[in-house]
Amino acid sequence: MVKGGLLVHYIKTVLPMKDHRLFMEMESGSTLVVNFSNKLHTMKNLRLSDEKVFQSAYTDGNFVMWDEGRIKLTINEILEIVLLSVC
Repeated sequence: MVKGGLLVHYIKTVLPMKDHRLFMEMESGSTLVVNFSNKLHTMKNLRLSDEKVFQSAYTDGNFVMWDEGRIKLTINEILEIVLLSVC
């Protein structure tokens, strides 16, 4: 994202964990563990149910991507999973 002519990155690091959880370290220093298990049935995230695909997570600072960039989520989409996921 560009703010005031500067490129702003939100995500510093991602680390896939077991049980379809993703550890995220933000540029602000905050950390977050996102539980994707409730979203694996959606069309957009169905391929993440494959453990090998889920373990391929990486970031460019603005998106979390899997499967060589074939699956891409913004920080807003990830925060929606965190805030609105219901069992």
